Amino acid sequence: MRGKILLSALEILEGVVLSQVDFIEAVLTAGYGASMGKIDYKYSKIQREREKARWRERELEERRKRLRNYIYQMKRDGLIEETPKKNLKITGKGKEKIEKLKTGLPNPYYLVQSCDNLVIASFDIPEDLRSKRDWLREVLRNQGFKMIHKSLWVGKRKVPEDLVNDLERLKILEYVEIFEVTKSGTLKKM
Repeated sequence: MRGKILLSALEILEGVVLSQVDFIEAVLTAGYGASMGKIDYKYSKIQREREKARWRERELEERRKRLRNYIYQMKRDGLIEETPKKNLKITGKGKEKIEKLKTGLPNPYYLVQSCDNLVIASFDIPEDLRSKRDWLREVLRNQGFKMIHKSLWVGKRKVPEDLVNDLERLKILEYVEIFEVTKSGTLKKM
């Protein structure tokens, strides 16, 4: 609690000190004998520039945060790893991912939306379409579905319309069946 109070007090003092510094700078840059209107204009201009700088710093920090999160996710997924010298390098799994992405398959990440009913996704995609079959498994995994069998997945997730469109575009929709179970029966425990 004391730390929060101290932080607030220091932030207020910092603001007061910066305002005084900005006012003095405005007086000095306005020139000797300048009107209060000119000083006020210079002061406002300095304040706007300081706010722009703060905004740019916040934006830069937000970008850094997103990059750190993205790197963390790639490490967690085993796509990259850190070397002993703290450099990043692509793993074998990362190289495989690059090859998959080069095949022209859509991004395997879609908006995840929960639903109350159990959804069953079953597919029988031919061996010659293996990359598309692997892509669909990755999509289902990313959606939060659980694998019952390699070609049978269940979850309480809505199937995104974009996914259905991509299945059709990839010409594998005919091999995929998606069911929504509205009555629990013996599936109550899932």
